[in-house]
Amino acid sequence: MNIRILATSIVTALIVAGLAWGVLRADPPAAAVAAIDDPHAGHDHGSEKAAAPHPGEEVDSLFEDEDHETHAGEVDPHAGHDHGDPGEEEFCPEHRVFEAEDALCQGGRIGELLPGQGMKVRLAAADAAARAGVTLSRVQTLFPGEGSAIPGRVAFNRGRLARITPLASGVVRRVRVRTGAPVARGEIVAEIAMPEIAALKSQFLAARAREAQTEATYRQEELLLQRGITSRRAFQEAEAEQRAARSASGQFRQQLLNFGLSPADLLQLVDGGDGSAVVPLRAPFAGTIVEMNTAVGEAVAPGTPLFTLADLDLLWVELSLSESQISQAEVGIEVQARFKGLPGEIFSGRIFQVGAAVDERTRSLKALAEVANPGHRLKVGMFGKVALLADDQAQSLALPVDALQSIDGLPFVFVQLEPDLFELRRVTAGAQAEGMVAILAGLSPGEEVVSSQGFALKSEVLKARLGASCADH
Repeated sequence: MNIRILATSIVTALIVAGLAWGVLRADPPAAAVAAIDDPHAGHDHGSEKAAAPHPGEEVDSLFEDEDHETHAGEVDPHAGHDHGDPGEEEFCPEHRVFEAEDALCQGGRIGELLPGQGMKVRLAAADAAARAGVTLSRVQTLFPGEGSAIPGRVAFNRGRLARITPLASGVVRRVRVRTGAPVARGEIVAEIAMPEIAALKSQFLAARAREAQTEATYRQEELLLQRGITSRRAFQEAEAEQRAARSASGQFRQQLLNFGLSPADLLQLVDGGDGSAVVPLRAPFAGTIVEMNTAVGEAVAPGTPLFTLADLDLLWVELSLSESQISQAEVGIEVQARFKGLPGEIFSGRIFQVGAAVDERTRSLKALAEVANPGHRLKVGMFGKVALLADDQAQSLALPVDALQSIDGLPFVFVQLEPDLFELRRVTAGAQAEGMVAILAGLSPGEEVVSSQGFALKSEVLKARLGASCADH
């Protein structure tokens, strides 16, 4: 028994000793680890300062190594680009145009431009030109007149002229327009209370009531006839009365419409609860009220012209042809008219009527030409000079004299490209006459050119020439 216990204790002691030895081999002391990790421990390497590299050599080597590592497998994104090429076209972000064509950045090149060439001028805002009072004119084709000019006088287009009058006497209750006001077709210009219309209204309402009554009687007699209760004669009498009532109602309705009432006006008139009759006066076409001869409360009679309505988009020019000029005037021939009150402007049109008889007192023949009137600048009654244009006649372009701007002694104009973008273009100017200048080269018909306040744009260009260009930014 004692021998077995002793053997067990010895075995246990051996096992514990084995475990302790394994732990010591797996986790040696820190000092031993330090000695193992430093293979140079105990060696004297000399001065550490003497072994350190030069600071400059260290930086160079780092960038050199980084450069080799970075570009070893990559493509240089700048390879093939020559940023010093003076011919490369650069963009000006401030003016949003290429620098080579920017007059504000490259003002020194303006004098090198040839006729037809230009440089661009960008304003600070889209409405800058409007705020500066800049106005535009379209490049026009000018036909030099042959012989003496023909005197002309502006008149209304009588095909588009109306005098608005009431068709019955009454009192003006309301005026809705004023002189110079544009009106649309069918727009109400005045309202007039007309007693005659009130009487017609009463008769029309009575006729409508009679028509409704006879219509009901006719339907009833028709039903009774179908059932054999009434005679055919009674049915026929009801039918005749119904037709007569319908005719009387239609007659009064047409009389009201003849006074200028529309179906909608008539419906509104008869639906009114009172016995009054206020009739609207309407514009027969779109145009401008050029004359007004009435006021609220005024009594008016039939045929009294209260308003004059005219279409000012197309006007007539009355020509007085001398006997020597009669042979030149033909229907359809083109004319150009100029007026002292509108220097630098040309109004073009065509002759549509030539008189049949020479005036015995003046020995002149009347002819009529229709001309466009953009902006309604041409006024009735103005006198001017008219040139008759032949189809084979030489022509040139023309602008108002004020459109020309001189820079470095050379003629330029500002052509609008966008609301805030203009082209300073070199042109070749010809002779000047009556506020117009002939343009021999550099422009095309129909282009929009600054005709007033162009000096404001020119000033911007000249100021930019004194400052820094985009190349200096």
